[in-house]
Amino acid sequence: MALDQEGLVLLAFRLYDSKGALVAESGGLEHFPDGVTVRCGAGEVLLAVPADNNKPIRYRLYNCHGSLLTWSDGGRTKIYPLLRMGGRNQRDLRTG
Repeated sequence: MALDQEGLVLLAFRLYDSKGALVAESGGLEHFPDGVTVRCGAGEVLLAVPADNNKPIRYRLYNCHGSLLTWSDGGRTKIYPLLRMGGRNQRDLRTG
């Protein structure tokens, strides 16, 4: 997640399901004015970002091997030991 110069929320994502299959990717930072919901083929919500910035974001993030890294229901967040975080600048997110 990032903010642009006008304060718009931008998202970049690459989402895998519990089997490690790539479900969706944004291709870089994008603005989703109507929000965005991504479900896997089994119907599991992998990402739910509402259009209203005051409402919580929900997600279940798996790695490319199907291991659950973290999840949040908007109120609670669980982080599992395999999760590694590192900073990337906006240019890196656009180019991969």
